[in-house]
This record gives sequence, C-alpha cells and structure tokens, in this order.
Amino acid sequence: MDVQDMIDELDLYGFDDIDTNQKVLLLNEAYLDITTREPWPFLEKLITVTVPTGESKITNNASVSTNVTDLASVLSFVNTTDDIIMVPERTDVIEKSYRSFGTDPSLASKYYFVGEDLFVYPEVQGSTTFRLYYVQIPTDLTSTTVAANILLPSRHHSIIVFGALVKAFLVNDDPQSAVFQNMYESRYAQMRNDLWLNQYDRTERVHVISESSDWSY
Repeated sequence: MDVQDMIDELDLYGFDDIDTNQKVLLLNEAYLDITTREPWPFLEKLITVTVPTGESKITNNASVSTNVTDLASVLSFVNTTDDIIMVPERTDVIEKSYRSFGTDPSLASKYYFVGEDLFVYPEVQGSTTFRLYYVQIPTDLTSTTVAANILLPSRHHSIIVFGALVKAFLVNDDPQSAVFQNMYESRYAQMRNDLWLNQYDRTERVHVISESSDWSY
C-alpha cells in the first residue's frame, strides 16, 4: 500500500472533501505515533562510517564517509579499526572527568551526545572506521511515497490509515473517533505481536546486569 492508496482509502471513509496535503499530514501524524512508540525492528539500520583524523562528530557531518542524518538512538557502536567496543558516556562526565583533568584515552573509545548529534571521545587519531547499529528516524511521507519507502512492513500499512482516521474524526468532533481508536489500538497490538517475536526455535537468554545505581550513564 503506497500513500496514494492510503489517501484513496481515507476517501472511502468520507474524507474526500479534505485537501490531499491535509490527508498526508494526518497520515504522517499516525506514522510518527507508530514509529516512536517502540524501537521497532524495522527501524534498525547498520552502517559503516570512516572518520578522518581530528574529527569527533559522527552525525550530520559531511566530512565523514557516510553523513548520518537519521539517527534516533544507538543500539551498538564499535571502533572496528582499533577493535574497541564504544562505551556510552554522559557529556558532563566527558567534560568533568576527562577533558578537565587531561585523562584522555589514547584511542576513540567513548561516545556521547550533544543535543541529537553523536560524538566520539577523544577525536580520532588517524582515519578510523566505526560500525554503527542504530534506530533510525523515518522520512516523512509524501503523496508520492511508494510502499517500498515506508518502513513498516507492507502487511501492516493499514494501521497508518486507521491512525489517520482517528485524527480525522477527532478534527470533525465525530464520536466515531472512539470506534476507530479501538480499531487502531487493536491493529497496533496485532502488529506488535507479529514483529517482536520472529523465531520460535530457542528460548530467550537472560542477561545479568549490575544494579542501576552502578551505571555511570
């Protein structure tokens, strides 16, 4: 189902009098609601990025090999040049515990965020390659977006329409919004059950972690 199909379906529910741009806006609001509720498997992305000497900024940086502009959150970050698993750290800890006392590690081994931008610490010494596995930010839908460019699996595209219908009925102060809200949440639960368990071959592992009070980030 591409966006035009979704627009056509909204028309079938009696919203053919709404401007196309407004329908796309409603579809995007539903799409955003769906994709930001959980770190869905379909949002996962794996890239390799090479950072030149003296650089520390990874995202939104045209100087690196792959300019990452859609990072929402990190799942795994590895310095493959030096075989180092990057450790997340708070920005204020970097400032107070490393920069202020000159206790820099010799190789890029930590990462932190300033706003929504990802940085490594310290800056790389020599061209360094990283493997970044992350949750991406979806691109907004347009009236010409094809099914292949919608991140949700195609079998679940109808949930976007249900979400848009909820908002459309709310705009018109129509009591049917409650009916479609239930349909939307039911369809959401169905998608969740489908996507979060994709193997029945073996049991899940239980990972033992330290107390949260021991965490430094």
